[in-house]
Amino acid sequence: MKNLEVGGQITSLQKSNDNDWWTFDHAIAGKSMIKLVNSIEKYGILDHQFVGGGLTWDVYVRVVPNKEGSTTTWLVKPDGLTDIQFEEQLKNYDSKIEKWKSALESIST
Repeated sequence: MKNLEVGGQITSLQKSNDNDWWTFDHAIAGKSMIKLVNSIEKYGILDHQFVGGGLTWDVYVRVVPNKEGSTTTWLVKPDGLTDIQFEEQLKNYDSKIEKWKSALESIST
């Protein structure tokens, strides 16, 4: 979980005393929480629940290997998020992924 901070949108990530939740500050949503609900590394499944900015979002994530590393998919707009809010979240997505990529590449070299 700690690697989530590498993307730049999450800071102050800490394990909560409440079950499997992690708390953090999100660049857009503010104080937030995340919990893995279905994580099967072998199959690239990283489903989680995000709570922040007045929303509860069940996020379904798949990591699929490819020739150059992997592709991550998770673009499902949560209920309660307007189109404008969703677009705002996506503005930072490319930056976050690029930072994760750079961090992973620095580990493997």
